[in-house]
Amino acid sequence: MCGRAWGNLWGVDRRAWELVRERAVPGTPPWAVVAAWAAVACVVPSAAWRTAVGVGVPLGWSDTQLASQGIPGQGTVYVLALSALSIAAAALTLGLVQRWGERWPVWAPVVGGTAVPVWLAAGLATAGGLVVGVIVVQSVVHWSDVSGFADRPQSGWALLMAACYAPAALWPVLLAATTVAYVRRRTRRPAGRLRAG
Repeated sequence: MCGRAWGNLWGVDRRAWELVRERAVPGTPPWAVVAAWAAVACVVPSAAWRTAVGVGVPLGWSDTQLASQGIPGQGTVYVLALSALSIAAAALTLGLVQRWGERWPVWAPVVGGTAVPVWLAAGLATAGGLVVGVIVVQSVVHWSDVSGFADRPQSGWALLMAACYAPAALWPVLLAATTVAYVRRRTRRPAGRLRAG
């Protein structure tokens, strides 16, 4: 019932929502599953923007601005790698709500097949969220320097770029919320194993 309500709330087809819920670890709150997937989704628009510019779609940037960023050339490699890395890093949020984030892969040396320690997963997620938060704040503070539209901040291209990057500001918040749910779920005592007083 709860899954159906969340699926309907977000306009998600019920079958798609059920597939997402099946992959979630039992006991994970539906809001945490939504937050984890939203963390991935909020990075996609900025990655798409960078990728488009990197492969030669100017999106309002002048030839001089592209050349100053090394596009085409080393700048292209940088923006494509940054886009792929940001999506991959955001996708790690899903490990906080899915089974694959509970155990080390069996092929991993020494730790293969064992449970991932709660403190390690939560610590890495927290550190990652702090790093992304700092990057977001720095980007906002220096937006006119990094956007390439300092001379025309109200142009359609500038607004489109801002709209593509704005959702990424939600990433650290969504990651923090998902991390809290992860820690609560993994550290909760199972019912029936409470010590008798």
